[in-house]
Amino acid sequence: MSTARAILAAGLVKLNLFNPVTQAYNGFGDYFDADKFEIKPNFEEKVSTSKSHIDYGQARASVILPTPTEITIELSASSVEAMAMQFQGLVQTLSQSGGALTAEEFTLGTIGVWQPLGFRNFSAAGFAITNAGATVTYTLGVQYEVNWLRGEFRFLPGVAGIPAATDEVLITGTYGAVDGKKILGGRVSQVRCKAQFDGQNMVNNEPLEVDVHEAVLGASTGFDFLNSEFVPITLVGKLVTPNGFTEPYEVRTPGAAVT
Repeated sequence: MSTARAILAAGLVKLNLFNPVTQAYNGFGDYFDADKFEIKPNFEEKVSTSKSHIDYGQARASVILPTPTEITIELSASSVEAMAMQFQGLVQTLSQSGGALTAEEFTLGTIGVWQPLGFRNFSAAGFAITNAGATVTYTLGVQYEVNWLRGEFRFLPGVAGIPAATDEVLITGTYGAVDGKKILGGRVSQVRCKAQFDGQNMVNNEPLEVDVHEAVLGASTGFDFLNSEFVPITLVGKLVTPNGFTEPYEVRTPGAAVT
C-alpha cells in the first residue's frame, strides 16, 4: 500500500439482493454504474460537564460512542433490479408464447375505450377487424387504432361506419413471444442487500475495495419518468452487522499483485 497525496476514486458497484419470497440472497449479479457510493460513520458524543466553581462548564470527560453507519448509493444504471429498488417492488417474469387470433369474437362495449386483446406484442402485418358476418372490414387508423405492444384496440367515436357498442366484431392477427420482467411496486418496504465496490484511486491507480456485509435501504427520492435530465436511483439507509461478523463493512487497498 502506497501513500497518495489525494483521493479521487472511480469504480463500479455490485449488489446482492435479499429475496423476501425465498428468504435468501439472490447472489451478486452484474456491475452497476453508480454516481455515489458513500459510507458515513456516525457517532454520539457524551460529555460530562463540570459544575465546580473553579472550572464550571468545562468538560470533565468526553467520550465518542458509535451509532449505526449510514450508506448512500446513487445508481445511474437502468436495470430491472435497480428499478425494483426504486419502486419497492418484487420482480416477476413477464412471458408469453407467440400465437394468433383467427376471427376471434369480441364485444365492443363503450366506443372510444381501449379494450385488451388478451395478448401482448401484436404485429401490424395481417391484422384485421371485421363485422360479425365478415362482410365489412374496418379501416385501421381511420375507424380504429391499436396499441401493438400492450395488445389493446379501440374504435374511434364519431367516425362513420363503425359498429355499435353492443356489436360483435371478429379480430384476426398474430402476436409475438414476450420474454421480459415486471415490477410489482410497493410490495417490499425496504431493500436488504449486500454490496461491493470495486474501484481504484485515480491518483496512483491503487485498487480500492469495499464489502458491505448487510445494508437496509430505501429510495430517498421520487422517480420522474418525464424528467429532461438523467434520473438517478438514490438509495439511503443503515449498515447492519450480521451474525458471524464483528463489523458491518470492510475497506481494503490490496495493492499491486504479487508476482
